[in-house]
This record gives sequence, structure tokens and C-alpha cells, in this order.
Amino acid sequence: MKQFLDTLREEYEKKNTLLCFGMDPVIERMRIDPTGRIDVEIYNYFSGILDVISGKISAVKPNLGFYLQYGQQGLTALTRLIRFSHGLELPVIVDGKIGDIGATSEAYARFVFELLHGDGLTLSPYLGYDSLAPFFSYTDKGFYVLALTSNRGARDFQYTSLDTGIPLYEKVIQEICAWNKSHRSVGAVVGATHLEFGDCVGMIKSLGFSLPLLVPGVGAQGGSYQKTLHALHASGYDPSIVRINASSSISYAHERYPEHGVEEAALRAVEDILKK
Repeated sequence: MKQFLDTLREEYEKKNTLLCFGMDPVIERMRIDPTGRIDVEIYNYFSGILDVISGKISAVKPNLGFYLQYGQQGLTALTRLIRFSHGLELPVIVDGKIGDIGATSEAYARFVFELLHGDGLTLSPYLGYDSLAPFFSYTDKGFYVLALTSNRGARDFQYTSLDTGIPLYEKVIQEICAWNKSHRSVGAVVGATHLEFGDCVGMIKSLGFSLPLLVPGVGAQGGSYQKTLHALHASGYDPSIVRINASSSISYAHERYPEHGVEEAALRAVEDILKK
């Protein structure tokens, strides 16, 4: 059974790219047949994009909520897209931001790993370690625990100063490092939209780790692929286990480049992201 980190490293070595494609369907923004079946249209839309950009990305990240909004047809599309991505040898990170009491987490884990056949998952640490342990028992899978997210609301809680004088997100990163000692595929979500990204990477390295990182915020949210890459190299971080995500800027690139078809616009967006 191949380990998640091995898959990440192999894809990086083959393609020399850290770009992860967030496949998040919004029917109103998609160029599709409005009279067609939703599951078929979603699948055709994203599989068509994957066909042309797969050589320039090294993971995909479907956000679960975007598929759940379309009910069973959305889940059918997601299952087919995960299978299609695996056919392209792309690891699939299911973005669910899940974390609940133990029995509930066990049920979520079975859903994501045994029914959807995801390779990795985003997790919320708010309920503590016992809420995450059921996921970690899937030892061949990957886990990205929310530490410093890319949205504006991150400052509502994540920057709160603790009694020790450090912000909450640093405490979370320290805990993730401790969990990583026993579960090597446990990593963190750290947004590219924050100036603190480089500090987070440096802190992780100073603690003696290179955690798997999922870095959202590149593209439509304003983060920079090249600046993120520079911060990794500057700290001596292992880039092969990092993935830098872009979602709507690729999925809906035809809105920015209306003269192009969906696939051609997506490829142009990917090429632009990798340069900036």
C-alpha cells in the first residue's frame, strides 16, 4: 500500500510543480449544458480541464461542500472525478475541514477514505487530538490540520495571543509537529495570503520538521506561487511534500479570458500562476 508522502514526492519529482488544483463546481459559473444531468456536466467540465493541465499540477483538492450542494448527483460527480484523477496518478486531497467527537470522526473517515477513496483530508483541530485520532489510524493517508487559514476571518481567532505570548496558530503548529512524530503524514494548512507564511515555515524548520503543507490562497485570493516557493527554498524546507492550491482562478479562468474555451483558459491560468 503506497504511502501518501511517497505519492506526493513522486509527483513532484516527475513534474517539478507544487501546484494543486481545487475542483469546486459552481454551476452558475460553468460553461455547461443547462439541460444536462448535473453529475455528468460537472464530471465532463473538470475532467476536461484535468486532461489539459495534469502535466503542470501535482495534486487535486475537491472541496466537499461544493459537491454536497448538488446532492447525490454532486457526490456521483465527485466519486467519478476522484477515480479520473487517480487514473492520472494525481493524489486527491478532500477538503472537508472535518473534526468532531471520536465516533463521528470515525464515520467521516470511513466516508472519505473507504467510499470516496480520497488520499488526503483537511481537518479542524478545535476539538483536540481525540477528534483527529480516528483519521490518523488510516496510516497510508495524508492529513492537513488547519493552522493559519487564507481567509480574512482568520484574525478572529487564529491570531489570538495566548498566556505564553504566542498566537493561537503557532500553538496549533507546535501541536501538529508533536503529532507528526507518530504520524508522519500529518501536516498543516498555512495560507499564502499572510506575511507570516515565511515565519511559519521557519518555525517548523526550527523545531526540526518539514511538515506536509497545504497552502491555499494563490490566484483569486491574491497569494503568490513564486513568493511561496521562495519562502520554502529560503528556509531549506522540503518542497516535495508541499502543495500550493489554486481553485476558482483555474476553474473559471474563462471569465478572465473570455476569448478562450474552458480548457484553454484554464491552461493559460495555470501557466500565469506558476510564473507569479
